[in-house]
Amino acid sequence: MTAVAWGDPVEGVRFGLRAPQEAEAGGSIVLELVCENRSTEPIALFGFRAGYPRALRLSPPRPQRPYLRIAFADTAVLHPPDAFLRLAPGGQASTGLDVSWAFDRRGAGRWPVVFVYEPVRAAGGLRPWSPSGEGEARTGLAELVVTRARSLREAGIDEALEADLDAAMLRGDPDVVERLRAAGPGGLLLAARRVGRIVASGSESILGWRALDALGLLGPPALEAIARCREELPHAATAYDYAADWLASRQGHPTPTQHMPFVTMLERLVDDPSARGNFLLGWTPLEGPQHGTRRLQLLGTGEWLLSSRPPGAPVISTRRGRVSERQMQALLLAMRYAAVWLLRPLREQGLPDEPRPALEVQLALGDPYCRRVALWNGEWRHGPAATLADLLDRLCDEPGSIVPPPPVRP
Repeated sequence: MTAVAWGDPVEGVRFGLRAPQEAEAGGSIVLELVCENRSTEPIALFGFRAGYPRALRLSPPRPQRPYLRIAFADTAVLHPPDAFLRLAPGGQASTGLDVSWAFDRRGAGRWPVVFVYEPVRAAGGLRPWSPSGEGEARTGLAELVVTRARSLREAGIDEALEADLDAAMLRGDPDVVERLRAAGPGGLLLAARRVGRIVASGSESILGWRALDALGLLGPPALEAIARCREELPHAATAYDYAADWLASRQGHPTPTQHMPFVTMLERLVDDPSARGNFLLGWTPLEGPQHGTRRLQLLGTGEWLLSSRPPGAPVISTRRGRVSERQMQALLLAMRYAAVWLLRPLREQGLPDEPRPALEVQLALGDPYCRRVALWNGEWRHGPAATLADLLDRLCDEPGSIVPPPPVRP
C-alpha cells in the first residue's frame, strides 16, 4: 500500500486515503479511508461502523474538479445511533472502500482519487460530527493505478467490443447470447467476469444478473469460466459461489445431498396436488416503521391470509381468500425455476432504506423440507427469483387476479 494522503484538518478532525500500489480493472480494489480525531471532544462518525449498511457514490472527473470524487451515498437518510462510531480524542479509525465495481467499468489508467466526508443525519437525539464551512471534509489526493483486464485482452476482447457486449447485456438484446458465443472464449470470459458485479449496489448489479442469465444459455463451459473468475476476483466470491451452484442446477448436475429432500418434495408437490397438505408459504416484502408491514401466508389448500399496515398506521388489517389451482401451480413452478433451495443474500450490505423481503417455505413437516431466506430487494428483483417475487407481489396486491405462468425451465 502507498502512504496515506491526508487532507486538511476540519475542527480538529482530518481524513486520509490510501490506495494500493497497483490494481487490475475488474479485480479487487479496496481503498483505505482513515479518520483521525485531534480535537478535544469525542465525535460520532458515520461509515466506520462494521456491519452497518452503507453505499458509495463515485463521481467522474470534471474540468473544475480533475479527480474522482468518492463519498458515502447515505446523506439523505435518517440513521439510527448504531450507525455511528464513537471516536475518542486522539483516536484513529479506518474502513475499506470497495470500488472494484466502478473500475471494472471505468477501465485502466492513472486515477487521482479524493474522498469527501459529507454531513449525515441521525435519529434518537444523536448529534453526529459534521464539518462546518463548506459542509464537507476532504482527504488528500491519492493516485490509483489501474491496469487493463489482462485476461480479456489476451482472449481477444478489445475495449470497443467489451463496451458493445456490455451494452447489449444491459439492454437485454435477444441476440446477446449468440454474440457472446461468436466472440469465442473471450465472450464467455467477459460474461463470467461481469457476474462479479452482482455484489455491487443499485443499478451496477443489473449487468451482473444479466450476465448470469446469458451464462445459463452458454452451456457447460460457463462453469469453468465461473471457477476461473472466482480465483481472479476474490471480492465477489459470494456471487461466484452462487453462480456455480445455480448454473450446475440449470445444466442438470446431480442435486447436492443437503438439498435432495427439499428438491424431491417440491417436484412431488408440482405433480401431485393431493400432497400439499403441509405446504405453507410466507412472503414478507415489507416490514419496518419506514415502509410499513405486509405479509402473505399461503396454505397448500390455496387459502391465503394477507396482513398489512401502512407506515404510521397503528393497526394491522387482514384479508382472507383462496387462490386457484392454476395460481398455486404457477407459484410452485416459479419456486422450482428460481431454485429457492439455493437462494441466499450475496451482498453484505444494502442501499439506504432498501427493503429486505423474506421468504419462508415449508413443503412438508421437518427441517429438510423448510427454507427461510431474506434477500435485498435488488437481489429479488433482478436475480433468478424475480418471477417468483413478482408473482407473490401480485398476490399481495390483487389476491384474486390470474397469475401468469413462470418461464419454462430449460
